[in-house]
Amino acid sequence: MEPVIEVLDKHTDDATKRTLQLLVGKKKKFDQFKRREWLWRLSTFFTFGLFLVYIYYFIMLNSSSYSDMFGYFFNRPIHLPVVMFIAFQLGMVKYLLYKKEKAEKEYHDLRKEMVKRSDDFWAQPEEWKQRHLVFEMMKREFDINLYHESK
Repeated sequence: MEPVIEVLDKHTDDATKRTLQLLVGKKKKFDQFKRREWLWRLSTFFTFGLFLVYIYYFIMLNSSSYSDMFGYFFNRPIHLPVVMFIAFQLGMVKYLLYKKEKAEKEYHDLRKEMVKRSDDFWAQPEEWKQRHLVFEMMKREFDINLYHESK
């Protein structure tokens, strides 16, 4: 459990702390997929750009006709693995985009449920008055907004 959540005062019970920890875990998972997807997109863009530059300077400028260009491109054995690698990168981007969207949905669903059920988590009037401290801590430490359901 996160140390910041573990040391919450007596106005937050163990079930609420576990739910907050679960929310932090889902947020970290979402951020991890977001970062990985962005890095794969960047590497795919870079690899594809380099391949296009290679094709332009070494194939298109040195060929006199389209048939020479296509013949040279398809006769070189190195081009197939490069194209397959770029296709693999595109597939990884698609896979990570799917995983990121799934993690984002899980995170936002749990966050919305936490906002809806905040009166259950802080049922006593003195607990209800102290819940804003927990909300501020979650916003400050983990960038999780529990004040509103919308993003």
